[in-house]
Amino acid sequence: MLRLLQQRYLSACVLSGGQSRRMGHDKALMPHPAGGTWLSHITGLLIELGLPVKVLSGHPGHQQQLLLVPGVEVFVEPPPWDGPLQALNRLLEQHEQGPLFVAPVDMPNLRLGALQTLISSWQQQPDIAVVAHDGHRLQPLLGIYPFSSRLHRVLVEELNQGNSSWNYWLSRIPYRSVTLPAIQLLNANSQVDLAALQR
Repeated sequence: MLRLLQQRYLSACVLSGGQSRRMGHDKALMPHPAGGTWLSHITGLLIELGLPVKVLSGHPGHQQQLLLVPGVEVFVEPPPWDGPLQALNRLLEQHEQGPLFVAPVDMPNLRLGALQTLISSWQQQPDIAVVAHDGHRLQPLLGIYPFSSRLHRVLVEELNQGNSSWNYWLSRIPYRSVTLPAIQLLNANSQVDLAALQR
């Protein structure tokens, strides 16, 4: 019962605001092998978990694609675009805080089981962040963050000091890592990465 209660208050946030400069075109709208786009793939997985989904984006086209998808809200972030941590801060300034399942749009190999593993691990200690690990390094844009006024305050402090790196902020909050299949955590930022991903 406790696990069901915890998950009821968990919501999801897809980070989809990157400019995709190295890729040369919008990654989020690239076709996914399973059908749809990278954006519809990750939002679909989170919906399948029963979570309400917010998509942080700097692209009006993302809102158009998800307009009729139940349970999904798109927040088009106005410029200047200063990275995912600043985008997340803007969301937290407008909406009540609570546990947030954060996922990037550019991990097209993600599967439902990996996301369920993160939730199960977080439920063991719901006051501590859970961050994905690929066996070699952390993947902090995929994790569950139990946002409170303290966590948000630390985030704002980092941004005010000019530290927009997610890892800087992560080093100041309690978290534990969960190792997931490395193949599912591969992301693609360029045509070279995309070719490797397809192989």
